[in-house]
Amino acid sequence: MTNNIVYLHLKPDTVPDDISALAPYLAIVVIDAEVTSEWRWEISKWLVHSGCLYMIAWGPECSLWDDAVDWAHMEKFDFGDYPEEDFLPTCWFADYALEEVFEFAKVHVEHPTVELRHTVLLHISAHSNDGAILRAYAEA
Repeated sequence: MTNNIVYLHLKPDTVPDDISALAPYLAIVVIDAEVTSEWRWEISKWLVHSGCLYMIAWGPECSLWDDAVDWAHMEKFDFGDYPEEDFLPTCWFADYALEEVFEFAKVHVEHPTVELRHTVLLHISAHSNDGAILRAYAEA
């Protein structure tokens, strides 16, 4: 996996910018804020349609993010078959330190058929904290 790291801060209930130029990418969703199920669903669809081909969720209710991205991916293909290059693995880490999640991503994440060109650190939070998140990723 090519190691082009992009930090993206997203406040709950906001509309994200188009990041499809980063496709195909790994998204590490760092959840530091409560969100509505409707907004989680919209962001999950946005991830799938913008080229995310591997998603890791960490933080409160991270398993719900895992489920939402899985459903958004299935919906994209009308709940049918999809090409191998569109396989989208997902996982969530509720009981791990963020540094452990970053280490997992660096050591173990690989798409079976596509090179993931970018890692998007999607920070769901009321306030940006790019310095701390990027430092934690770099040190993992």
